[in-house]
Amino acid sequence: MSEGVKITIVIETENGIEQKREVTHESDATLMSTLQKTNLISESFCGGIGKCGRCRVQFLKGAPLPTAIERSTFSPEELRAGYRLACMVKPKNSCVIRLAFIKSDKIDIITDVMKMSGNNDLSGQQKTSFSDSKSTEKKKRYIVAVDLGTTTIAMQLQELYSGKIISTYCEVNPQRKFGADVLSRIQAAGKGHAEEMKESVWQVLRNGIKKFDAPIDCICIAGNTTMEHLLMGLPVESLGRSPFTPVEIGLQQTEFQGIPVYVTPGISTFVGGDIVAGLYYCGLLELSSQTPAKVDKPHEADQPHEADQPHETVLFLDLGTNGEMALTDGKQMLVTATAAGPAFEGGAGAAVPGSDMVALIASLLKKGIMDETGLLQEPYFSEGITVAPRIHLTQKDIRDIQMAKAAVCAGVEILWERLGKPSIKEIYLAGGFGYYLDVDAALAIGLLPKQILSGQNKTDAKIKSVGNTSLAGAFQIGRDLCTGKFHLPESFAIESINLARQEKFQEIYLKNLNFKL
Repeated sequence: MSEGVKITIVIETENGIEQKREVTHESDATLMSTLQKTNLISESFCGGIGKCGRCRVQFLKGAPLPTAIERSTFSPEELRAGYRLACMVKPKNSCVIRLAFIKSDKIDIITDVMKMSGNNDLSGQQKTSFSDSKSTEKKKRYIVAVDLGTTTIAMQLQELYSGKIISTYCEVNPQRKFGADVLSRIQAAGKGHAEEMKESVWQVLRNGIKKFDAPIDCICIAGNTTMEHLLMGLPVESLGRSPFTPVEIGLQQTEFQGIPVYVTPGISTFVGGDIVAGLYYCGLLELSSQTPAKVDKPHEADQPHEADQPHETVLFLDLGTNGEMALTDGKQMLVTATAAGPAFEGGAGAAVPGSDMVALIASLLKKGIMDETGLLQEPYFSEGITVAPRIHLTQKDIRDIQMAKAAVCAGVEILWERLGKPSIKEIYLAGGFGYYLDVDAALAIGLLPKQILSGQNKTDAKIKSVGNTSLAGAFQIGRDLCTGKFHLPESFAIESINLARQEKFQEIYLKNLNFKL
């Protein structure tokens, strides 16, 4: 049994007054676990593995020696001043600490969506096919669409036939206390927190339904594969280890407070129901043929498909902790996902959204403060650069974006080559990152594949921010299920590419590491 250690914690209140609190800490546990048990913090950011650098504390007395991770996170001056990471440090003796956590900026929950022709407007012919009785016009029917994100949960009450949004309810996903990414949630589930994570999301749904206070025909929920597994109480262990196999990937149905609930189908562990909902909303699934899907066949990686492409080829990108993407030429669709890490959410020290990070890095590149290899010029290389109040960029922040953008570009290029290097006519940028992204800045740093957009094909691709297509697609799927119009072929005409098995991935990734104006 571990020895109890007395820790005095200095907390600064919102009005700037310092308060002290004494807690008992078990010497073989991390400081993070004690802070969580005593309700001094409610999040663990990266799940307690030291990669985000946000859980900062300052030892005012009794600082232990830093770990290797802490030495790479803090400057020598900060280490000497007693700064450590709560998820790494295990105090063995009485000490005094001050909480210095990097607070997340207020999270914007995007519910806006670009209008796609024929989708939400059910007046006219489409409405007639759904409702040939005047009685249905007298009684309003409603659907609740849910975008179950890793970070946020957005719910909308919409009229079944018109698609009119009646009310919106949003919350930060309460599972964040177990970590900011899906891997942290998978690990937390393995430690016995699966039921708690499941119930916390259903409680958010209760809150939203109570607010809506309307007769609801059905609820349709779109989320990534891990979020949907946790919601439905399915085991998630196989999602976190090779070969990354989901327990259930098809359309799921349950009941909640007497209301039918549909959970959107996914394609693979890494391309889940939120992406299917987005593709459904954008009308891209309808473009695909009914041929059987091919999944993860690495030996065909360098064999392009037939070159008789239709004129319109569309790229769908949803960039977040994972970069999910789909490329379709109107006959077939290729999809994949690549790990982007927390880069598109902003660096630990930057305290700025990832979309703004892209704009800032493009500015540094243009001004010559950073070269195309990502190196900051002196005197900024060692200490970083302050670009605005509270915004300090370090070499690590830049490297995180650099590696994420290289992974995304490599994924896009592999899909493009597999599809026969077609001319891309449209790019849909989905989700919150795409909603705020400065397209010119993204092109400047090479986040969007400029060599594909303006290479030998000389294409002028239309780049469109389409917003929260997961939420909009959840409504579309729920509506079509309620009215008997929902149809997806049993075997998607989709080929899911596992980038880890592609021989050329590393080569293409390295080629795209540099920033290019």
